[in-house]
Amino acid sequence: MVYILDEGSTFDAPLEKIWKYMGSEQHHHPSIKMLNRELSGGSVILTSERNILGKTVRVKIRNTIYQPFGYVQEHLEGPLAGSRAFVYYIPKGDRTGITVVGEYVMPGADEQTIRQAVLGQAQTSFDEDNANLKRTA
Repeated sequence: MVYILDEGSTFDAPLEKIWKYMGSEQHHHPSIKMLNRELSGGSVILTSERNILGKTVRVKIRNTIYQPFGYVQEHLEGPLAGSRAFVYYIPKGDRTGITVVGEYVMPGADEQTIRQAVLGQAQTSFDEDNANLKRTA
C-alpha cells in the first residue's frame, strides 16, 4: 500500500461554484468514457473506461459525498481496486484549494508506478475540471 498526499492545486472558483459544477451537466471528463452511473444514498458509483499508464482499463469507483468538505473515493474494480482516498476542498475566498490523501494499491506495481498512475489521473481530472469551470464562468 502506498500513501499519497497531493496538495497545493487550486481552482479559480469559490467553493459554492465547485459544488454547483459537480452536480451539473458541465461536469464531464473527456478522458473518461462513462459506462454506468448509480446513485446509492450519499454515494455515486461510477463505472468507466480510463487511460491508466497508457492502457484503457475498466474501473468502478464509489464516491461518497460529504458536502461541503469533499468526498471519499473507493476503487471497487480495476487496477487500483482496494485503494481509498479523501478529496477535500479548502475555501480560499474566490478560489478553492484541493487536497487528496489516500492509500493506494496496484498489484504487481512498485511504489513509483503507483504514484505515477494516481498522480497522472489526478492531474488529468484537475485539468479537465479547471477547463470546464472556466467555461461555466
